[in-house]
Amino acid sequence: MKWKSLSGGRIEDIHTFAKDVTRAGQELHIGCDSLQFSKYTQFVVVVVAHTPGKGGRVAYAREVVPRIESLRERLFREVWLSVQVAMELTAHASGDITIHIDANTQERYMSSRYIQELVSLTMSQGFKTLVKPEAWAATHVADWAVRRKGLIPK
Repeated sequence: MKWKSLSGGRIEDIHTFAKDVTRAGQELHIGCDSLQFSKYTQFVVVVVAHTPGKGGRVAYAREVVPRIESLRERLFREVWLSVQVAMELTAHASGDITIHIDANTQERYMSSRYIQELVSLTMSQGFKTLVKPEAWAATHVADWAVRRKGLIPK
């Protein structure tokens, strides 16, 4: 994956980024969101280095695939991208990594049907997990990045 900062600068090595920010005491939070286009689905995964009360830094990467119609498949891909990145960074980061899931716990939303499976996927890999409304890395940061920094496929 090619990683960038929100300011547009390229991040050459996400492992070094994770090592440096966690050594400085920041927490790592990972989230993903997707956006549908007519023929494509775009995913943006974010790694947020957060210092409570002081802000943080964001790295993001995107992936564009043929359109995924199934909500379940799209949510699982979002979570799996987050898990893959978290597993990659585990060896380089000190401290816990938290994965944020962009699925709603309220039954009136279709994504609520998959909460248990999605949380089980992340927790079975040993990661702390947050879902809406606490999952700010996915619901706010990744959502903003996929809409503002995303690539509109041609």
